[in-house]
Parts: sequence; C-alpha cells; structure tokens
Amino acid sequence: LIVFLYRVSCKKAKVIFFENEENQNIFINNKISSKEKTCKLNGAGVDLDEYSFAEFPEENSETRFLFIGRVMKEKGVDELLEVAEKIKSQYQNVYFDIVGPEEESYVGKLKELHDNKVINYYGFQKDVKPFIKNAHCFVLPSYHEGMANTLLECGAMGRPLITSDIPGCREAVIDGVNGYLTEVKDSNHLYNNICKFIELSYEDKISMSNSSRRHIESKFSKLEVVRETVQALKSYCNI
Repeated sequence: LIVFLYRVSCKKAKVIFFENEENQNIFINNKISSKEKTCKLNGAGVDLDEYSFAEFPEENSETRFLFIGRVMKEKGVDELLEVAEKIKSQYQNVYFDIVGPEEESYVGKLKELHDNKVINYYGFQKDVKPFIKNAHCFVLPSYHEGMANTLLECGAMGRPLITSDIPGCREAVIDGVNGYLTEVKDSNHLYNNICKFIELSYEDKISMSNSSRRHIESKFSKLEVVRETVQALKSYCNI
C-alpha cells in the first residue's frame, strides 16, 4: 500500500531528492521512480560558519561523550544507557551528557541514572553549541536516519564521532580516522568503540578532531548542497 501511494504521489514529479543512497535505491528498485528522476544530496548540509571549528578541550583526566537528540528507542538510547552504566563502573573520569527531549517511557530511567551520576541529563536545549564545545566525542547509535544533522554539526565543530554503520550516519565517519562505526543495536560493539576512544592518546584525539572538520567541510557544506539542489532543479525542471 505504501509503495502504491508513493507511486501515485510521485508520478508527476520531475525530480525526487534523497539524503542517502539506500532510500534512493528503495524508490528505484520498487519502481516508484526511475533512476533518471532521482538526485542524491549529502543531506541538508551544515552551515560551516555557524558551526565553526572549536578547539578540542584541553588535556586533562576526563573524557566527555555527548548525545543530542530525542531520547527514544530508535535513536539507540537503550544501548547508550547500557554502555554508560558499564563504562561508569570502570572509568571514574568519563562523563555522558545527554541533551534533548525525552519520551515519557524514559522519564524514570533518565532520572535514576542522572541521580546516580551515570549520566548528566540536560533536557531540551535551544543552543547545543556549548555542549558540543565541552565534549570530546559525539555518540549517536541510531537505528534509522535520513542524514543525521547532529553528526554534521558536531563534526563541523571538530568533534570525533561514534555512530551506527547505517545509511544517514556512516557518511559522516571515516572509520578509524574521525571516529568509529558501530554495529546497529549492538551494545557490545558500541562499548568496545567507546573504550577504544577513551584509551586513545590526547594527540590521536586531536587528530580525529581535525579530521572531522576536514571531512565535513569537504562533503557537507550547506552552500554546496544548495548549489547542487539549484543545479538539479534547473536541469530537471528547466527553470
């Protein structure tokens, strides 16, 4: 039924934009659209001036991991909280900062973990940049994404990234260079990657930080995405 409705709604479309290759292929393989009418962009891009590079936190004994997003199962929050509890029992100077509105089913769990100092929960915040600046690494173990803007924003500000090896997330990470890709819904793999980052030397973390900014600059500039969008509209729609 969904495929049928998409076919009807897209029948007269001159061009259909996608944020990742998997979604594009779903439309092509299900004959919702021909390949010639599709155009894949690198997400919506990120404003590289607004999310400018922020110097990596000064060397000290602590490591701060940051999650930004709606606190819900599909964002991999269950796995993240499980790992946070395990890590905090082993590393005293590792902190997990969580920013974003929570679904009702997580209210009690977040309060418990916050009160027990496993996590620092800050709820919804209008401006996330101060949290990104204070972080050493951004973590997003999501199950599904179109293109995760939080990865682009944190990468643009020079933060290493740990995220799921799925479309919409993997594009932001060169595995082992500016972060790590983790198997989706796999808390053990997530745990191993977080431990791997904790044990890196400060110099290696700095290198990952610089690599994140360079990678986002080269692939995800909003100016470039807008240019590609306008060019596609001119080409497909004769405007």
